[in-house]
Amino acid sequence: MRKQMIGSYFLAVMLFAAGCSNTNDDATQGSESPVEETEEETNGTGLDFEGDGGLLWKVVHGQTTMFVQGTIHLGHEDFYPLAPEIEDAYESSDVVLPEINMFEAEVNEEEINEMALFEDDTNLHDVLSEESYAKLSNLFDENEMAIEDYEDFEPWFIGMLLGEFSHKESELAPEYGVDLYFLQRSLEDNKEIVELETIDMQYDVLSGNSMETQVEMLESTIEDFEETGSSLDQLGYDWIHGDTDGLVAQLAKGFGSFDEEYQPELNDNRNINMANKLDEILQMDDGQTYFVIIGSAHVVIEPSVLSELEEDGYEIERVY
Repeated sequence: MRKQMIGSYFLAVMLFAAGCSNTNDDATQGSESPVEETEEETNGTGLDFEGDGGLLWKVVHGQTTMFVQGTIHLGHEDFYPLAPEIEDAYESSDVVLPEINMFEAEVNEEEINEMALFEDDTNLHDVLSEESYAKLSNLFDENEMAIEDYEDFEPWFIGMLLGEFSHKESELAPEYGVDLYFLQRSLEDNKEIVELETIDMQYDVLSGNSMETQVEMLESTIEDFEETGSSLDQLGYDWIHGDTDGLVAQLAKGFGSFDEEYQPELNDNRNINMANKLDEILQMDDGQTYFVIIGSAHVVIEPSVLSELEEDGYEIERVY
């Protein structure tokens, strides 16, 4: 059996993109129409990815300052440099806090394989509809892979592979991701990096859903696969142009498509845990400046990290 493993950065990408897997004609309602296409201003998608970026907040407690930057884990080379306010916030920081440090995260292939494989004689053909299985088989063929090699892997893992396929259809790429941009600079600048989560925690999020939810998520992803690339492009456009409403509309659309199990595990519980860690840091009041880089869903989908900090009594200032 072929056991292809996904790297830690791709996992972070999937945790961002998972909420966008249900893409249809209404998915981008609430966002502004893209700028008019001109040969000088746009790329092959017709979207202009030159902009300043956005979603930066500031929290001050005593002598300690914390900037919270909502990011996207995919990006475009035209994103950079970001807004001066964002670049300055990073430059002023002593410590950078990502969801995970992709440069140090270690993936135990044996453990992940055990987590990803069905525990009994069940296989993908058993849990997917005939239509979904046939479409999935075609997608694997188009990417020069055989579905037979992955029959024993649970739907959440197959969804990760489809996410990798969909990125080939998008103008955005992991190597231009905003969090990766700041992590690379952090290493060059010898800044301290402190993870808010671990790679194991993130795998637990994707694998911990019930089989019913996993199947629902995968079949939705298969059904709307052709639109996923354009949906990711629209998210990138909304982010770089600071269209918070557009981001919320697309992310909320994906979350609202599944049962009540999905959003708490992927977003809500993680936001509460991350906010608690940030609260602990702020309460230490060590006089340092912190730069938090977390996916945009964690700052715009309620309960967000920011709303949790507000409930703890902190004043949150929108910087950009």
